[in-house]
Amino acid sequence: MKLGQLIKLERQRQNMKQEYLASGICVPSYLSRIENGLVTPSEDIQQLILMRLNIPLEALQSDENLEKSHPFKPLFKTVINSRNKVKAEKLLQDIHIYIEEHPLEPERLTLLLMETRLMLMLPEHTIEIQTNMAILEEFKKEMDTEQLFYLYTMQGIIAYQNNQFRQASEIFSEVFTLIKSYRMEDWEMAELYYISSLTLLSESRYILAIDYMKAAVSYFNQEILIERSIECLIISGIAYQSTGLLKESFATFEKAKEISIKIDSSKFNGMIEHNLGSSYSLLKDQQKALFHFQSALDTKSNPNDKILTIFAIVKEYHKTRDYKNAKIWLEKAIELLNQLTEKNRIYYSNHFAIYRAILLDEKEFVSIFKEALLYFEGKQEYMSCFIYCHVLAKKLADNKQYKLATMYYDIGFNYHLKQSKVTIWEELS
Repeated sequence: MKLGQLIKLERQRQNMKQEYLASGICVPSYLSRIENGLVTPSEDIQQLILMRLNIPLEALQSDENLEKSHPFKPLFKTVINSRNKVKAEKLLQDIHIYIEEHPLEPERLTLLLMETRLMLMLPEHTIEIQTNMAILEEFKKEMDTEQLFYLYTMQGIIAYQNNQFRQASEIFSEVFTLIKSYRMEDWEMAELYYISSLTLLSESRYILAIDYMKAAVSYFNQEILIERSIECLIISGIAYQSTGLLKESFATFEKAKEISIKIDSSKFNGMIEHNLGSSYSLLKDQQKALFHFQSALDTKSNPNDKILTIFAIVKEYHKTRDYKNAKIWLEKAIELLNQLTEKNRIYYSNHFAIYRAILLDEKEFVSIFKEALLYFEGKQEYMSCFIYCHVLAKKLADNKQYKLATMYYDIGFNYHLKQSKVTIWEELS
C-alpha cells in the first residue's frame, strides 16, 4: 500500500473524519487526493498528518523499505486449519503488536484481512468485525485477487452466521468465479470448499454439498487434520441423510464415531449422536431416535448446542402425536432460551412460538405464525416458511377458514419456489 492509502486506512480505523484530520493542515479535498494517491504531499504535511494520527515520525523512515518479512501467513494457515481459538487469539494479539510497531507496514491491508478472519473465530469481537469489514469494503478497488478472495469469503461467512443462507451461497459462487484463473493454495481451497458446503447444506443443495465436502476432507486427511476430517464426515452424513441415502448416512456417522474413539476425543460425540437420532427418526424408529437424542444431550454442555437437540425431541414427539411429552420438552426448551446467545434466542423463539401456538391451541395463532414467517423470510430461510405456511393453512382449513387457508397454501407454494430458485413456471418441469 502507498502512504496515502495507509493514511486513509489508519484514519478510518480510528473513526476519524477527513475534516478533522485535515483541520489546520490542508483542505479536506486535498487530503482526499492524498488518500487516493493523486498527489504526493510535502514532508511538512506528511509529518503533521502522521502526528495527528499519533504515528511516530520515525515510522515513515523505518517502514518505507519494509519488505514482506512478517511471519504471519504460515501461522495464519495453521490457525485456520486447526480452528484453534486459543491460537487465533494469540495470533490476533501478535498482529496488533506488530501493527503498533510498524503502523505504515506496506502489507497493512493483508494484515487487516487476516485480523478480521481471525476475529470471525472469536465471537467477542463482533463490533471490531463490523468496523473492519466497513474499512475493507472501502479498499475493495485496491485489492488483488487473493485479497478479494478473503474479503468475499468473510462476507459469505458473516451471511451464513446470520442465517442468510441464500446470500451466503451467492457470495461463495462469486468467490469461485473470482479465482477461476487464479491458483489459490490448497489449504485456502479446502477452507472454501468446507464453508461453501455448509451453505449448500443449509440451502438443501445436498449433492454439490457432498462433492465440496469430499474435496475438503481430501486435504484434511492428507494433512492429518483428524478433527477437521471428523467434522467433514458428520456434515457429509447430514447431506446423505437429507437426500434419503440413509445407508450411506449411517455408515458415515459410524465412521466419524469410530475415528473419534480412536483419537480418544469426545468433542464431536454430541453432534454424532444427534444426527444418528435424526437418521433413526427418518426410519420412523422413535425409540432409537430418542435414545440417541438423549445421548446427545448427555454429552452437550453448551445451551446453544443443547437447544438444537431439544428442538429435535419436541418435533419427534409432536409428529407421533405424543402431545403430552411434546409439551414437556417444549417447556424445557423455553426455559433454556434465556441462556442462548441473542441470535439463537431470537431464532429458536420463533420456532417454539409456533409449536406453542399449536400445542396450546392459542387464540392468536395466525398473528404468531405471521410474525415467525416474517422473521424466517428475512433470514431467507424459505424452507421453514414453506413448512409453517402449510401447517397454518391446514389449521385454518380445520377451523373452516377456507379463504384464509387457500391464501396461505398459495403463499407457502411461493416460498417453495423461492427455496427451489424457480422464477417461472416452465422451470418446474
